[in-house]
Amino acid sequence: MSKKSKVTPKLDLVFKKIFGDVKNTDILADFLATVLGISPSEITDIEILDNEVVPDVLLSKFSRLDLRITINRVTSVNIEIQVLNYGNYKERTLFYWAKMYTGELQKNEDYLNLKNAVAINVIDFNLFDCKDYHSTFKIFEEHRQELLTDKFRIDFLELRKAKECKERGSVTDKKQMWMDFLNTNAEDDETLDRLASGSSVMQKAVAVLRQMSADEKELYEIEQREKAVRDEISARAYERQQGITQGMENIIAKMKKSGMSDEQIQNILAIS
Repeated sequence: MSKKSKVTPKLDLVFKKIFGDVKNTDILADFLATVLGISPSEITDIEILDNEVVPDVLLSKFSRLDLRITINRVTSVNIEIQVLNYGNYKERTLFYWAKMYTGELQKNEDYLNLKNAVAINVIDFNLFDCKDYHSTFKIFEEHRQELLTDKFRIDFLELRKAKECKERGSVTDKKQMWMDFLNTNAEDDETLDRLASGSSVMQKAVAVLRQMSADEKELYEIEQREKAVRDEISARAYERQQGITQGMENIIAKMKKSGMSDEQIQNILAIS
């Protein structure tokens, strides 16, 4: 794997440096408007509340490099990029949404002061049993389908499904363009050139990605982060295999305790 191929927006560190830099608020606004289904002109003010990349997180296997944003002073948004499925992802997302929502209210403030809260999850694994890569959840009454409140919204963007989308390659579908951007890397010149031809904002996003791949300091940090993620994948695979091995040993021990011979056990294991 070349150094440039490691520079991909789906790596949390790269994602945050592209979308979390105050110099790139136009990129962030276009991405948010596309995901939320609104016009970029409706986003008149963006405040990035957390865009710092602490050095210690580069080597952390379990860090959450997410992005906290306020739109037009009335909507709080949390964007998280996640390449590994640690399990219970839906519940964890709801928990973090709740913390974001309630954390806005100061003591003695009225509940009406609570901002709309949106959680956008960009994930590199399949979470739902459907073909659609973009899922949006709100709170509706079960029978009337009446919206309870517009303060709740959670979005999931499944990158693996986006790769298979029929619209892939189009420069007219803005959402698909952003998915293609997140799924590519700095070495994929063909895809990057196509995306850059789609809009001035996408042209800038591509330029930022390519600039990161040409900066030795950026490359070093990205390599360290990519290595930490790769080590975590290997560790999880090892733990999973250890669990399977331990479980099989327990089953064999129970078979022997029940009086089964080694030959009988081997025959059963061969069938399974």
